[in-house]
Amino acid sequence: MKNIPILTEDAILKLEKSLGRFIQAKHRKTGLPFVTLKFAQTLDGKNATLTGDSKWISSPDSLRFAHRMRSIHDAILVGVGTIIQDDPQLTVRLVEGKNPIKIIVDSQLRTPINSKALQGKTEHSTIFATTSLCDAKKIKRYESQGAEILIIKKSISNQVDLPNLLHELGKRNIRSVLVEGGAKIINSFLEKRLFDQLMVVIAPKILGRGMSYIDISTPIRANNLISFSSFKYFRSGDDIILSALAQM
Repeated sequence: MKNIPILTEDAILKLEKSLGRFIQAKHRKTGLPFVTLKFAQTLDGKNATLTGDSKWISSPDSLRFAHRMRSIHDAILVGVGTIIQDDPQLTVRLVEGKNPIKIIVDSQLRTPINSKALQGKTEHSTIFATTSLCDAKKIKRYESQGAEILIIKKSISNQVDLPNLLHELGKRNIRSVLVEGGAKIINSFLEKRLFDQLMVVIAPKILGRGMSYIDISTPIRANNLISFSSFKYFRSGDDIILSALAQM
């Protein structure tokens, strides 16, 4: 632990500066947003109890860092399961900074209309990434709340096609996306290798039986593992934060 640097303000500023360069390079080369996957887990790889409780994992310092990460990305993306389970605000509150655009992946528009993500005045809009399976009447209800409905083509499993979604976000000049969950969304980005950076908060706790973020259903061949080209470790309170760039 002594050899792992503390996540100071200077360290965060350096991360922001390097992230800015990566974002510019990715968008200039491909027109697509730079994608960061971020989640917290225990030492044994769990992110929640069997009942879904996960708010106790990260330290206060790590939670503040999570909000800092929100503030330096153009958009924050979650799946409808996270909205239903946790009802997050998806805003920046623990640090100073701008609120990101909220992107909710919801193929059939199941998000409750009174969700916190749809409440209050924010600097940017809420975008629902959905499919032709959604109810046209629901679209008007969400639009009345100021949300934008983005119809994305369906995947084979009738879900939102994530590559197409990233393409549409890039056309809207959204250059960076922070993916915060839930597990289904995280695994989809991992499985399809649609991410550029992974940030994992590792808490010094053991849960035992519980839920894990990483549970890729499609077998990965030994000669084609998901690998990384660069690693950085920081101490954040009692936690360790791993920052890794994807090797594509």
